[in-house]
Amino acid sequence: MLINRIPMVAFQTAVYALLTTYQTTPVYDDVGDTNTASVTYPCVSFGAYRCEPAGAKDVVIFDVTLAVEIWSNYEGKKEINEIADDIAAVYTSYALDLSEAGFVAIAQSIDSLEAFPEEIQGYHGTLTITAKIQFVGTGGN
Repeated sequence: MLINRIPMVAFQTAVYALLTTYQTTPVYDDVGDTNTASVTYPCVSFGAYRCEPAGAKDVVIFDVTLAVEIWSNYEGKKEINEIADDIAAVYTSYALDLSEAGFVAIAQSIDSLEAFPEEIQGYHGTLTITAKIQFVGTGGN
């Protein structure tokens, strides 16, 4: 009997580890109100995610997406584009380590990037990353 586990905690933890190790923009789980003094700009946070079963009878695989939110006080798109480029390069160059939770990433890619001005100041971008994740063991969460 296959055990069907959801990989989102392991996935987000692995993405956080990659981004904090291989690029310099601060990464937060959530920035909440981006106008607070506790947030250092530019920064990155995790937004909406989606997880869909994509396996078969004898294999547990999920297609996942995660919106990586990029925040900037810069009055233009340049900083957002540079940070998105760095994140995309890191995400597609290094394998996610999901082994502690019993998962493996069998594919990682970039889905899309969109950027738009904030109402008061700066720009905000959303880089959507994707992965195909397989459950391979009994790792603990």
